[in-house]
Amino acid sequence: MGAEEGVFGPLRQVSASFWLALAKLLAAILTFVVGWLVAKLIYVLVVKALEKIKLDKFAEDSGLKTFLDKGKIEKTVSELIGIAVYWIVILVVIFLSVNVAGLSLPPSVIDSIIGFIPRFIIGLIIFVVSLFAGKLLRGIVFTTASNAGIKEAEFLARATQVAIVVFGVVIAIQEFNIAAEFIASVFIIILASVCFGLALTFALGAKDLAKQWLENIFQKKSD
Repeated sequence: MGAEEGVFGPLRQVSASFWLALAKLLAAILTFVVGWLVAKLIYVLVVKALEKIKLDKFAEDSGLKTFLDKGKIEKTVSELIGIAVYWIVILVVIFLSVNVAGLSLPPSVIDSIIGFIPRFIIGLIIFVVSLFAGKLLRGIVFTTASNAGIKEAEFLARATQVAIVVFGVVIAIQEFNIAAEFIASVFIIILASVCFGLALTFALGAKDLAKQWLENIFQKKSD
């Protein structure tokens, strides 16, 4: 009996280890498949929700859609955000699947994944809010400039909207910690250019208003 245990004991241990590893592997695969289906469902829900609030219309009005078209990107903004959310979920699913399989990831990788998710959500919210804010301020600037008789009202409104959206995109990307310093420098240059253009346009508009006002005064005196 002792001899039999000595021969078959290690084989039983190897067999038990094999079946345990196989069970963990199957559980990990099942976790990944279920997670993948959940990620696909979340993608559809996110895209539908963003389309429901007409995010693509805001993106088109802000000129972002034109920018994407020039870059040969055929996806809508809603779809791009949905894809980003999808891959975030997939990363979490992979992390869970690896844990279920009994493998361990380096702590730095785990911390990076956990730390990136809230930053991504905040950046996404900032981007979406910037689209809405840009649309709102565009309407305000256009109405104000039109009532003031400024001919460049549409340009001013569009420039304001673009500046707000660019600002939102830069802040969102900085939240992702993607080349933050470089992007901040580029944004400062863009913002300075936009501000200069707005100031110049306002100056030209004010010049036309002053000219019209003086002409009206002299015309009244002549009458």
